[in-house]
Amino acid sequence: MTTAYSSPTPTRANAPGRTVSIVGIVLGALGLLFSLLLGLPGLICSIVGAAKGNRLGYIGIVVSIACTAAGMAIGMALVHR
Repeated sequence: MTTAYSSPTPTRANAPGRTVSIVGIVLGALGLLFSLLLGLPGLICSIVGAAKGNRLGYIGIVVSIACTAAGMAIGMALVHR
């Protein structure tokens, strides 16, 4: 008896771009504390995740831009105080 094997279908856990999108969200959120140091890599990872077709990549782009901008504003406010 022979069994036909097929390639596994992508699930939510191994969807293309999911891991890099999550890394982008985390780095983007840390951009609030470390500004461009982690915000820019978070943006790049999120763009890669979105390019691979993962919806979390788009969320990561928004988080990265918002948190990096807020981190820069907070940093500038503390320096000019």
